Amino acid sequence: MADIQVQLDVINQEISYNGMPKVIPSTYWTDTLVPLMYPTWDTDKDKLILFVYNTDGTYIAKRRKYVMNFKTNTNEWKDYEMEAVATATVTTFKDKLVEGWYAVDAIENTEFQNELAGIYAKTQNVSPATVRLARDFLLDETDWSQVADCPLSSDDKALYTTYRQKLRDITTDPNFNSNALEVKFPISPRFYNKVYKLENAGNAYLATDDQFLKLGLHYLKLFKEKIAYYLLMKSVTERSYFDRLLNEYSNHSSKTAPAELTTAEVQEKKDWLDKLIQMASDEKGTL
Repeated sequence: MADIQVQLDVINQEISYNGMPKVIPSTYWTDTLVPLMYPTWDTDKDKLILFVYNTDGTYIAKRRKYVMNFKTNTNEWKDYEMEAVATATVTTFKDKLVEGWYAVDAIENTEFQNELAGIYAKTQNVSPATVRLARDFLLDETDWSQVADCPLSSDDKALYTTYRQKLRDITTDPNFNSNALEVKFPISPRFYNKVYKLENAGNAYLATDDQFLKLGLHYLKLFKEKIAYYLLMKSVTERSYFDRLLNEYSNHSSKTAPAELTTAEVQEKKDWLDKLIQMASDEKGTL
């Protein structure tokens, strides 16, 4: 059975590429994707609601139209699978959706960088304590990959072992104490498998420099994605959690941490992170 490569969920304005969803910003949706869909896939009378392109080249396109039900004498929406179109047309549309996924990803990265710039302006610097906090969180949330009954294959488990070792090595980076902003974090095995190696098939995991990203490009983005994955939320609601995270992070980071943390300070940071995740989890229960 073929896997889904690209999916456009029109109702939720979301593009998924190799299982990684991105919510489409309203401006990009209106200015780019709506004109792209018209008139082959979407018209005034027939609205595209779902497009799925599989790895074997097959596809599904579902549309919805407003029709008269003569039995009840009322108008109603009716969903149907649209007629087949030329292969070249389908491929072109799929390629444009992939471009759109990367475009949205770039938009998100820019937003994260702008948010981080505001944090750095307030806190003056990213301290070794900040880097260590990020590293420790990423280690903690991948502990599951090392247990005996972990569902990962032996190859994927080896990727996580490598990932965790690279995280531990962060504190030995010459920049760790002298210039924390320059410390680089490894990309996760999930991102490597889902996105990176599709464009760089010849590069082994964490064997090239482009698989390591500076704190501003990597940590909060990954932190946000992991929390969102944990809460199983749509990105449209993720934003409120990310804003709260930034506020908490900014307030917490405003304290100048010493080069070496005391036991009480380490516990304080752990309590803060636990409180943040619990707060997000509690609010999830109200949705």
